[in-house]
Amino acid sequence: MPPNPNSKPAEDVICIADQFHFSSFFSSTNLAGLDIDDDESVNTPNSPYNHRPSRSDSVSIIGPEEQVSGDARLKPHTIANPDRVKLKFYSNVLGDNSTFIHYGKWDGLDQDQPGAYGRASEAMTDYMYNLSMSLLPHRMDSNDFSYIDLGSGTGASAIHLVQKHSATISKVTCLNLCKEQNDMAIDSASEMDMSDRIDVVEASFEEIPFEENQYDLAFSQDAFIHALTKKKVYAEAYRVTKPGGAFVFCDLMCGDNPDLTVQELAQFAERNRINDWLNPSQIIKTCEEVGFKDVKFINLTTDLRISFQLMLKKVTFVLEHGDSGPNVNRVLLMNYRDSICRRITQIERGVFKWGLIHARKPVFMELTVKTPVPFVKTNHLILDVNKPSQKVEEGQEPNVVVVDILKKMQKEQIDALPRTVELLITMSAGLDHIDLDACKAKGIIVKQSGRDAITNHVIQYTLCFITLGLRDAFNQLGVAFPSKGWNLNWNCEGKSLTSCTIAIVGLGLIAKGLIAEIRKLAPDTRIIYTVPKHRRDFDVESKLKLEYVEKLTDLASQADVLLPLCSLNKSTEHLIDKEILGCLRPEAGIINVSRGKVVDTDALTEALENKSIRYAILDCTYPEPLPADHPLWKKDNCFIFPHYATNTMDVREKLVTDIQPIIEDHYGLGHSDARQKAEEKILRYDLAVAHRLTAKYGMDMLVWNHISARHRSGCLITPGRKMWGTINPEDLVFSSSNVTADIIHEAIYSARPDVKAVIHLHTPAATAVSCLEEGFQTITQDSAYFYGKVATYEWDGVSDDASEKPALAKAVKSVKGCNTLLMYNHGFACFGSSVKEAWVLAYYFERCCETQLRVMQSGGKLRRPNKIVMEKAAEASYLPEFAPGAQEWEALCGEVSFD
Repeated sequence: MPPNPNSKPAEDVICIADQFHFSSFFSSTNLAGLDIDDDESVNTPNSPYNHRPSRSDSVSIIGPEEQVSGDARLKPHTIANPDRVKLKFYSNVLGDNSTFIHYGKWDGLDQDQPGAYGRASEAMTDYMYNLSMSLLPHRMDSNDFSYIDLGSGTGASAIHLVQKHSATISKVTCLNLCKEQNDMAIDSASEMDMSDRIDVVEASFEEIPFEENQYDLAFSQDAFIHALTKKKVYAEAYRVTKPGGAFVFCDLMCGDNPDLTVQELAQFAERNRINDWLNPSQIIKTCEEVGFKDVKFINLTTDLRISFQLMLKKVTFVLEHGDSGPNVNRVLLMNYRDSICRRITQIERGVFKWGLIHARKPVFMELTVKTPVPFVKTNHLILDVNKPSQKVEEGQEPNVVVVDILKKMQKEQIDALPRTVELLITMSAGLDHIDLDACKAKGIIVKQSGRDAITNHVIQYTLCFITLGLRDAFNQLGVAFPSKGWNLNWNCEGKSLTSCTIAIVGLGLIAKGLIAEIRKLAPDTRIIYTVPKHRRDFDVESKLKLEYVEKLTDLASQADVLLPLCSLNKSTEHLIDKEILGCLRPEAGIINVSRGKVVDTDALTEALENKSIRYAILDCTYPEPLPADHPLWKKDNCFIFPHYATNTMDVREKLVTDIQPIIEDHYGLGHSDARQKAEEKILRYDLAVAHRLTAKYGMDMLVWNHISARHRSGCLITPGRKMWGTINPEDLVFSSSNVTADIIHEAIYSARPDVKAVIHLHTPAATAVSCLEEGFQTITQDSAYFYGKVATYEWDGVSDDASEKPALAKAVKSVKGCNTLLMYNHGFACFGSSVKEAWVLAYYFERCCETQLRVMQSGGKLRRPNKIVMEKAAEASYLPEFAPGAQEWEALCGEVSFD
């Protein structure tokens, strides 16, 4: 805090030599980043002029008990950690006990409040991070985001961001040349238990010691001003940034006021040892020259002026009202004040600016095949390596490779791809031409273009075949109308869609879409399906009225029509073999629109020959095409089509036009904004439902308590000051008005990156249990959800202090896989992978607490469940069919209306 005439002297008072020697240790991460008194230049840690501490440029901290003569107090003394002295100087002069000494962002901040400078610096770091994430929307909800902080200083920004966004940020590399600052960063990261996430590397940002394409973001605050060559720094940032990644930095820049002379600007640069003094336009051009796209400048000079004005105000206060004892160097402070005045004048004259540059690294693609229609690219962040017109450097390796069904991508071809490739797009419905294991081993993601169009076309096509097959329509081609006239008994052996049993193998997009279409036409049709047991989907079964049959033989024996709709892989080759075909009834048929090899062709030929099944409709065969003399061509109960399900121009066009959106979605180049909005809409609905259900079931407490769901780089949360029974989806906010809410929820999210939703309540029964010495007890079947999953936290008063976050996070981490935090004498929080899971857990936790209290009230002897039984029940409670919310949520949503 700044000295106050009514306060006691500080324990340590800083004595600094007249020549302002501690400026030798200034970095661009401190207050000015420039020469302070215009007599000496400033050396930053990454500057070529940087040197180790020596007796001639050191500072000393003199304790109050030392007796120092007037001459001695001006004499520099060697100290071990001059950067710590620098921070102490700012703490005394600016009144901030903060390691944030960057220039600040002053939006909405009161300059007169204690600690304002530190909060503004912190706000600037937040502003830059939020801007970075807005450039990278596809990484907002990730849990493996990594970035490099170039010229990281004491690591304060990295520590702040990791603490605040621990669920998203998995790794930060703090690259800095100054050993003293790096030691401070290492110590701070260790103290905050962040050493596993923050790496401190002593190196120059002009020669970054890492391979290319390593980081989602290259980030820097006020560190590049003294770089020997800006272009080299920007090129290094480009090199280590991933394709589609972002480059965001703020810095002091040369002014572009046309009234200034070249000589004046050059003199300023020379006095401050700035070798490459560029204005914003020149910086943008240089960034573009090294390869960045969408380079933009945001002018923040107004904020810089506010920072300097606050410095001037603080220094003036110290001079007028501060301690004037033997340990205060007034000459130095007056020099400092005069220097700040000059800086403010220079800002107003446009000698220099302060602002932010943000840019994106482009993505390089390669079309290895000819597309069925021309590929028209409209996103300038995607470059085709084979198009010279797009100014791609010769030898540039692709990040994205596009193939089609005819391009075999087996292990040999996958291994031969450049190491830069991370996305493989195939213009096809199937994936059997690609070795998916080889792609996975190499870290390549495989996606299909035209997927929606293909799915819809196959569904429509197959639905026609089902109806025509059931009605035996193909055998009616060419059948003459009865010569004696039509009657009610003529040729009526076919079945209707309503009265049949449809058996499906698989439950992918096409299968689910087909079932949904059948339900529109024939709501009561019996539909059975099989998949491996671990892939059974209870939600889909309930929604689409499906019956699960575990064994394929049992499925076939009940079918009127058998539909293999599974992908082709080693486990599904000849899946429909002689045994399965033998289980079909004579009146049943088979339709294959998946892959020919899923069905054993020889076994099918035999079954049709023996009339053991009624018919086969084949859109695909194995081999394909069938030899001209194959017996299936001659079977009057076999109908073969030329793999025709997707043969429309609509599909062909979508195979090509989907390529760009897939790339955009994968790299966050714009297309994914729609997906983010759709996800947010669903989250808002679920959260609003959860609030209203809480009120409906009497678990609310007027306008208090809170529910949140993680979204993007933050979370949607209870708005406050609103009764829960009236909350609508649009009422949810990204920042709570309740500081307690932010602290509790951020702590849980930081401790558990897998958690997507948190509910904190003060329900009567749970709060009562939180006051019991023995706490919560798992004594009923319902409590199996919480067996071995409840952590506890000692009440420490109202949770309104951010320093409480680490303690809360530690409590959550103390119980492996915990889903509930019982806060003694306070309340509880439940959390899970979704809003429905968190809310249903909270409901059952309150119910279990009610049961526990009733048991205690009875006065009877407590009978505890067998430990082994409870362990099994706990394990079973998280099986898909019993997981919290799996069965209940749809019904619960039906109880809420927002009309």
